[in-house]
Amino acid sequence: MTWSLNNSRVWNCRANSSGIDYQISLWLPEGTPPAQGWPVIYVLDGNAMFSTFVEAIQRSGRRPDATGVGRAAVVGIAHGDERLFATELRYRDFTFEPSALVQTDAAGGGGAFLDFITGQLAPDLAREFNLNPAHQMLFGHSLAGYFVLNALALRPRAFACYAAISPSVWWHPPALAERLQALNAPEVRRVLLATGEWEGNPAPWLPLGPELEQLMKRRQTRAMLEHAATVADLLRERLGEQRLRYRCFPEEDHSSVVMIAIQRALRLMFEA
Repeated sequence: MTWSLNNSRVWNCRANSSGIDYQISLWLPEGTPPAQGWPVIYVLDGNAMFSTFVEAIQRSGRRPDATGVGRAAVVGIAHGDERLFATELRYRDFTFEPSALVQTDAAGGGGAFLDFITGQLAPDLAREFNLNPAHQMLFGHSLAGYFVLNALALRPRAFACYAAISPSVWWHPPALAERLQALNAPEVRRVLLATGEWEGNPAPWLPLGPELEQLMKRRQTRAMLEHAATVADLLRERLGEQRLRYRCFPEEDHSSVVMIAIQRALRLMFEA
């Protein structure tokens, strides 16, 4: 086990069911935790997201009266190498079946990964580090956001809040829709589903040329905004208007929307 940011630690954890190793990063706020333990946010793609979440809570958690964000622990889950995004491992862990749009033999391990998080990692951390199992959020972006939506459908009692940012619903829309249609989740407090305005059209900072043309062809096929809107309608039916926060943030693209969504997710976590 090694240390990184102040009050944080990093170690490798092997999933009991699959034998796969993951890198876990944990940060705890200073001071005495609440009586029920620290609220905690589980962040997928931990190499890319963990430090950003820690800094966001350090900054915003100082003034909850001004930000709506309290103090919470952060758990980052990464794929065990130094890459920010390990593409083939994301295909393996964040999906539940193959996709017609991506040719890979790695897909379909989402169930085992979900079992690791909800059945092993989260209970162990709650016991060892005084985390509150009734005040947990799961956060994911892009293909990790697709995983979050499936986790909501399959394990609605595991987390009080779910944040799916620019989710890759295009991976297999019918399978996700079927799962969400069966959703019965009185324990879920809030769901954040967010996209960026320019996920359907070229952002003004993108240079013209063949690469942009290829990008837009891929985006037309994947139809991020249309799929997100369809999922929002379905969640509205299953959860009600009060528990869903569906936002399409203006002047943001697929990657840039993450920074805004982090702050909104943290605020959502502390809503009464």
